[in-house]
Amino acid sequence: MPKVIVIAGTAGTGKTTIGVALANHYHTQFIEGDNLHPKTNIDKMSHGIPLTDEDRWGWLKQISEFATTSALENAKLGEEAIAVVSCSALKKVYRDLIRETSPDTEFIFTFLYCSVETLIERVTQRKGHYMKSDMIQSQFDILQLPKEDEPGCIVLDVTECAVEEVLEKALDFVDGK
Repeated sequence: MPKVIVIAGTAGTGKTTIGVALANHYHTQFIEGDNLHPKTNIDKMSHGIPLTDEDRWGWLKQISEFATTSALENAKLGEEAIAVVSCSALKKVYRDLIRETSPDTEFIFTFLYCSVETLIERVTQRKGHYMKSDMIQSQFDILQLPKEDEPGCIVLDVTECAVEEVLEKALDFVDGK
């Protein structure tokens, strides 16, 4: 069964940094979920317009399918059937849709979290990304952190953690599955 590690969370939590580190650890490619957004979604976010659920459905399905295919391709190369993808996955219904789209895939959600103030500070400092700091609050407003009974999920507070510490906790969780 293919396994997909979804690095989830709002903008600015370090999804790409942790995702790349996990992908390197598992000898697979890192899939930047933002690159799978259709142009209309990117245009909206670039102009400070929050995405609606309708905007996200096709993107979430594509993330599920693309990551599953990537995990299977990794297996053909003699590696573990695993893929690492970033995706905000802010609501439980989004995570459920990802799972339902590829029911024969094990999805593990490593959800990165920190305060809205920290996120705004981080996003303000980064350059060249369409997601600006004024969009952080809209993501935080719809955020539904995984509950303890939601399968395959861990929430990691990344406020004061070094990358190595977050990576170690994520690996412990993934390898324990």
